[in-house]
Amino acid sequence: MTGYDVDVLVAGAGPVGLMAASQLARSGVSVRLVDAAKGPATTSRALGSHARSMEIYDQLGILGEIAPHGTRVNGFIRHEADRAFRVDYDFAGLPTRFPYMFNIDQVIIERVLRGHAASAGVAVEWNTKLESFLHDDDAVTAVLRSGDGAGAAEETVRARYLWGCDGGHSIVRKTLQLPLEGESAHTWLIADAIVHTDVDSDGLHWLFPPGGALMLFPFPEPGKWRLLDTSGEGDAEQPEQIARQFSAKLSQALGRHTAVDRPSWTSKFTIQQRAVPAMHVGRCFVSGDAAHVHSPASGQGLNTGIQDAYNLAWKLAMVLHGYADAALLDTYDAERVPIGQALLASTGEVMNTAMVDGTAGGADDPREADRGFMRRLIRNMSGLAISYPDSPLTVPGDGPGDGPRPGERLTQLSAADAQSPGWTALRAKLRSPTWHLLLFTGSQDAAGKRHLTAGTGPLPAWMDTVTISQERLDDDHGVWDPDGKVRDTLAASDGDWLLVRPDGYLSARGTGGPGLHAALNRLTSLHTPESALA
Repeated sequence: MTGYDVDVLVAGAGPVGLMAASQLARSGVSVRLVDAAKGPATTSRALGSHARSMEIYDQLGILGEIAPHGTRVNGFIRHEADRAFRVDYDFAGLPTRFPYMFNIDQVIIERVLRGHAASAGVAVEWNTKLESFLHDDDAVTAVLRSGDGAGAAEETVRARYLWGCDGGHSIVRKTLQLPLEGESAHTWLIADAIVHTDVDSDGLHWLFPPGGALMLFPFPEPGKWRLLDTSGEGDAEQPEQIARQFSAKLSQALGRHTAVDRPSWTSKFTIQQRAVPAMHVGRCFVSGDAAHVHSPASGQGLNTGIQDAYNLAWKLAMVLHGYADAALLDTYDAERVPIGQALLASTGEVMNTAMVDGTAGGADDPREADRGFMRRLIRNMSGLAISYPDSPLTVPGDGPGDGPRPGERLTQLSAADAQSPGWTALRAKLRSPTWHLLLFTGSQDAAGKRHLTAGTGPLPAWMDTVTISQERLDDDHGVWDPDGKVRDTLAASDGDWLLVRPDGYLSARGTGGPGLHAALNRLTSLHTPESALA
């Protein structure tokens, strides 16, 4: 690392920056993580974690630290006059172990991720602001300012890369002159408070008193709700007045007296629907709110940022370790910029259709309209439909077929299947932040593996081979799949192979050694220097 102080300087220690730093450190990359705040956030912000984010937390091995602190949201309830229409979430066609929305305070997500980063050797440098930076073909030279007043000190840091996870007012984005393209929409009021009501606590509630829509999101704590008023009325600095306002509107919408306690947190803000046209310039990157800001109605901010970081971290690590050419980093833009752009449309639909107009499709039967609306909403919100079929890292297959296809996430399975012996073992293998080559064989020894890899030449150093068999294997890298659940859900047979990216997406699949050889040649020619072959 001659001439550099650190491999990657990460600006912003929210959930996105913490995910970025921890994943880089787990891959053996040196990281500094700085944040201008004096310490961790203590007030509520994002609340909903969607299915794809839950899958990521599971792959990281931190789901067990998160799950006890949240609550499942299984559907939404639309209130019309004195009636309530419930529509349970329908994940048909989107198999997942987490067929629900999971409400958990962002403060807890950050706490868990800080612990995950600390275990990888990364401590947050609080009260340390990224003042400015210059970048060229060789490095990023950043000026950091730490401390306050007369005790403040400046430091110049030379990093190989700079990663801006520094929010909607990102200094990284502004310095790179990346425009946040889009528009400002409506001004909303949000508050967290105890609400004395008997409405279902496992649902997201939509209500329509005169003047604007309300939403209620349940917290894990009994009786606590996040309240959202799309009219934007009220002074967020007057919590007692906000409590009376929400009480009056809820009472009117529900047709019965509903008391709201003094909020523990209130905020009023103008909704922004904006995204950047590019997420990296040279050696500098932006993720999360630094790259795209959306309406909070569908809870996409934290989730999309987490997925941004999970997409880029392994690519940066491969380049820094010499396993890949810098051209690999172009796939970050290719894969993630369209996601941010698409979310502008989907979150805009939630905001304009459900929140402002008070309708969900205009049909005579609101329940039928709501079902159709919710099917679209779940598909967009969950993150499960995100795929990269056109990515340079995706080797096209022979067309549609059973099981996950190239470009799709690998773990398209139910909770019951995920707990089978084979999937339990395979999910543990996939926690290693590397590429995985899954080989399916009926052999009890390494003969099947040797047959499949014959003629491929040396496998890349960045690839871990996992043999999957219904026969018990002596190989430490093997997975015993006695009931065939792995084979069934992946639609694989003896002689099949699958190439899985570190972020859990399938890059290629096929049968036999020649097809594997061709796929490996394509991938290695795309991003692997000759020196990286083992």
